Amino acid sequence: MTRTFDDVRAVTFDCWGTLIRDRDMQAAMARREEAITRLLGVDAPRAKALLEEAWDRHHDAWTSVATFGPGRMASFCVEQAGDPGDERTLAELTLEFEEATLETGVDATSGAGETLRTLEVAGIRRALVCDTGMTPGRVVRAMLRQLELEPHLEFLAFSDEVGVPKPNPEIFAKALAELGAKPEDAVHVGDLKRTDVHGARALGMGTVRVRGAHDDRADLPEADAVVEVLPELLPLLGLPAMPA
Repeated sequence: MTRTFDDVRAVTFDCWGTLIRDRDMQAAMARREEAITRLLGVDAPRAKALLEEAWDRHHDAWTSVATFGPGRMASFCVEQAGDPGDERTLAELTLEFEEATLETGVDATSGAGETLRTLEVAGIRRALVCDTGMTPGRVVRAMLRQLELEPHLEFLAFSDEVGVPKPNPEIFAKALAELGAKPEDAVHVGDLKRTDVHGARALGMGTVRVRGAHDDRADLPEADAVVEVLPELLPLLGLPAMPA
C-alpha cells in the first residue's frame, strides 16, 4: 500500500528507529547495570534483575499511554535494593540512567540528514515527536545536535516534557501547533504502528512507516505508505527523489 500526499505543509518525525538508532543498546544497559552495582551495593545479577524490572514498569506505563521515566526507574531500583533513600545516590543513579546512551552513542539513520535538509529547502515545516524512556529529552537534544539533525527540526516534542507519550494525540497536536499546521496538511513518519501510525491517524494526519532500522511486524493497522529509508519519503510528497 503506497499513498502520495498533496500540499503537505508539515512533516513530524519519530526519533528512535526513524531519525536515529543506538550504536550499542546492550552496552548502554550494561553501563546502567554497573551504576546500580556501584551505587546501591548489589551484585551484578541483582543489578541486572532490578534494571529489567524497572524497564518493565516503564514499558507497562508506555503501553498504557503514561510515563515512567528515568527518575522513577531509579527510585524503583533504590527502593527494591533496600537503600535508605539518600537523595544524592538517587540523583546520581538517575543521571547514570539518563546519560548512558550519550556515552555509548547513536547514529543517524540512512538519509536522515539529507531528507530533513531537502524538506527545509522545499519550505515544508519539520518537528520531532519523540517518546522518551531511559533517555530524556535534554539528552536526546544533545545527541541530535551532535549528529547535526537538530538545526533542521523547528520544534522538538518529547513525552517527558509534554507529559504524555504517543499515541496520545496531544503530543502530535503540540508539535503541529508550534509549526502552525493543521493535521490534514501534515504527515507523521515513524517506525511503530501502535504509537506513530495510530496516534497520528487519530488526529487526522497522514502516516508513513519507515522500516529500515526497525520493521514493526505487529498485527495492527498499517500506515498510508511504507518506505525502507527516509529519502523514499520525498517522492511521496511530490519532491524529487534523491540520486541513488
